[in-house]
Amino acid sequence: LEAVDLMLALARLEAVLLVRTPVFVAAAALILALAGLVGWQGGVFARGQAQAIDAAAALERASDTAALARAARITAGEIDPPWWRSPLNVQNWSYAMVRHAALPPGPLAGVAIADADLQPFLFRINPHPPDRWSNRASELTPSVAALGGLDLVALILTLTPLLVLVAFADVIRDRDGSDRQRLGIVQSASEPAFVLARLWPRALVVLALVLAAALIGIGATLPPPGVATVTGSLAILAVFLAHAAVWIVAAAAIILTLRRAVVTGTAYLCLWFLLGVTAPVLAEAGARILSPPPSPIGIFAEERQAIVAARMQEEDLVLAYAARDPAARGMLLGALSQGTLLITPTNLLVQRAVDRRLAEARAARRAARATFEARRPATMSVSPTLVARSVIHDLAGRGRQRRAHFDAAVQAYHADLQTTFGPLLMRRAELPDVLLPTPFAFQERDRPSSQPNPAADSR
Repeated sequence: LEAVDLMLALARLEAVLLVRTPVFVAAAALILALAGLVGWQGGVFARGQAQAIDAAAALERASDTAALARAARITAGEIDPPWWRSPLNVQNWSYAMVRHAALPPGPLAGVAIADADLQPFLFRINPHPPDRWSNRASELTPSVAALGGLDLVALILTLTPLLVLVAFADVIRDRDGSDRQRLGIVQSASEPAFVLARLWPRALVVLALVLAAALIGIGATLPPPGVATVTGSLAILAVFLAHAAVWIVAAAAIILTLRRAVVTGTAYLCLWFLLGVTAPVLAEAGARILSPPPSPIGIFAEERQAIVAARMQEEDLVLAYAARDPAARGMLLGALSQGTLLITPTNLLVQRAVDRRLAEARAARRAARATFEARRPATMSVSPTLVARSVIHDLAGRGRQRRAHFDAAVQAYHADLQTTFGPLLMRRAELPDVLLPTPFAFQERDRPSSQPNPAADSR
């Protein structure tokens, strides 16, 4: 009992000494303040994305309502607009139609910005070729505020190792042979036991501080209430604490192995710099060496070459399609006889020709990209910071897999629009009523995904 009481008294003393250390108090105050600030900033960012998506959905509904009302007036004979202003003309309606594809932020998206400020999350889509501006550029993407890409994940994962060093600084310094160190060794069974007895209460203070910073940061994002928020928050807190525990164990091992304070501190800082700062660069470089991803410049050049080659065969493409589609034959051949090429039908035919030319190359690029993304986690597993960051990004809905799933869903939706509208655009068809595609609905990977036919609803 006396030994237990002595151990508890030593633990209380170490904890009190640590929380009264000016440097540690200043570091703790700074981390807590920054956690609240970046958490609030991340919440503003995530809510801005959600508001932009809601505004896009409202714009879709308003556009559909206006088109239906205008079509009713045309049908009733109240107005007789030219074809290029009528929603009953499929070519005009395909350009005026408002459809968005959005990646909704998760309940805890404010915790991690990741590269969300660089990745478009909201696209305006129509049935036309994807090289048009409306299918390439993102809309309404909020930019990160004054602190740039600093989010709660980056803050805690970067500063936790340094916080461990500050908390253990007294123990490291006393290892050089201070009076307290010598007295403690005399009164304890062994030097390692005495050092560990001093380290574990300080480690508990560090874990408590990391937990407090994480709770403040998550709370500052103002996440929506719900089971998903609670379970996700608990998982993120567990990852933060596990990451801190790894650095605590690493620091304790270095302190017990090395005696001189300068050598101990230098070794720990080098480990932190290697795993926390250099590792991301090395991991990315390693993944690129093992499996190089496609070059954006090469992809652009390849696409442009295919487009130019297809443009050189415009008339042949039009004649070939006219032979296959009797409903469009008269219009297409009439345009050719007058020495003109219709822009929309020709663009669609050129796109199909480009798709045929590049089908194998695109499949190879997708496979190369998938291999690169598969190798990236293996190269990043060398660093506990990178592993924790990847896990939290997935929990917050900012992971690469969710992004890749969204990109594939956008492509599928655009392809469905083209399948429905393509033949009608080639014929410049007049519709009996406005054709309203089903709005895009993103399905998470863990849910059954049954994307409906986007043009199934016709009114």
